Amino acid sequence: MAQTKAVPKRTTSPPVFDRKRNRWKATVPASLSDNGKRLRSWHLTREAARKYLDSITGSPTPSAVISTRLATQADEAREILAPWKTGLVEAARTLAAILAELSGTGTPLEAAKAWKQAHLDREASMPFGEAVPLFLATRDGLRIHTVRGYTWHLTKVLSPLHGLVLADITAADMNAALSARSPQVRRAVNVTLGTFWRWAASAARSWCNTLVLEGLDPVRVTNDTEITCFTPEEAQAILRGAEATSPACAAAFAIAIFGGVRMLELEKLTWGAITESHIEITSAVAKRHARRLIPICSTLKAWLDAYRGDAEADDLIVGPNWLNTSKIARRRAGWDLTLQRAPKRLSLPPITRGAWPKNVCRHTCASTQIAIGTPLDDLTFKFGHAGGAVMLKQHYLGKLMKKDALELLAIGPNNSKISSIEAAPLHELDAE
Repeated sequence: MAQTKAVPKRTTSPPVFDRKRNRWKATVPASLSDNGKRLRSWHLTREAARKYLDSITGSPTPSAVISTRLATQADEAREILAPWKTGLVEAARTLAAILAELSGTGTPLEAAKAWKQAHLDREASMPFGEAVPLFLATRDGLRIHTVRGYTWHLTKVLSPLHGLVLADITAADMNAALSARSPQVRRAVNVTLGTFWRWAASAARSWCNTLVLEGLDPVRVTNDTEITCFTPEEAQAILRGAEATSPACAAAFAIAIFGGVRMLELEKLTWGAITESHIEITSAVAKRHARRLIPICSTLKAWLDAYRGDAEADDLIVGPNWLNTSKIARRRAGWDLTLQRAPKRLSLPPITRGAWPKNVCRHTCASTQIAIGTPLDDLTFKFGHAGGAVMLKQHYLGKLMKKDALELLAIGPNNSKISSIEAAPLHELDAE
């Protein structure tokens, strides 16, 4: 009887510890590898290296006979895989792992294409923090207040996102960065973030996808804040505090209280905008970019005559460093404000009035004019309100008694008292 030749056992060398890599090296000889070449791999533990070698040597003994068709397919597969230096068994294992991971949600080719596109998007993108200065550089034509808001929102509030690549940022990342902020801040930042994100996602850049914005948490903020007006005593306190600060500060607060000019508009207003009869708020100065004219009442005229001095038409009314100057005036009047750059040896009275009310000067002007009989339709144009007469009536009607309004309008510069207040309403003045 003919003896059957024994098939040699498939063997490998035991794992060896590689001190340089701090790993266990497993070596598969060329005779046992799928591609006919020696294979080396490194593992964290000796057990992991042994399991890998066992998976090589423990494979079943090849069939004694294979079909011609199967051999042909094996040859074709080997040629296809040759550019990637991958053997048949290794390719089969990889494909099986991919199919198991997909779990029927798609094909390996679809997954590869999606991953490739995500990779290309990420490579073409940039970190959030690097994109912010580029965005802000395109905002030069906007109002100073708007640019300040963009800068604060993107550089301070959203600072947790600065190190992340735009293409990787999710709505969850955005919501997490805003989670500790108040609803008012979150609502404002969401608007800024939307503007910035659409700019970054535009065809000129394509750094991110606008679909991410759909996942931002909606913010609902009630707008039922009570309108706050000065009492005559409070108005006199702030005007005297402004006089003690500087002539420009006194003129500025008088324009705000007796003319209703917004503080942000006041920052850009020059003396050339003031004539004998009115103040012109040009479209470049106005908040809503709509020109309007504000009549100058007798009280405001007295303040302007007292504190204009030799200012030129091109000079700003508020003067230099207006933000801190206005804080000093309000602090002198007893309101609670933090001064960042207070002059040396500045003597300030104790705080007696709490926080400064938002838009109180403008609210006081509107309430005063309504109290003394200025028509609502007339005020709509002079104040530049988008809500019209209905909004003015809803917010300002009845906030001041006529007696208090007349007392407030009697406040003149240098402790003087203005007479003939009955002629103080802002009578209609048509814009040319």
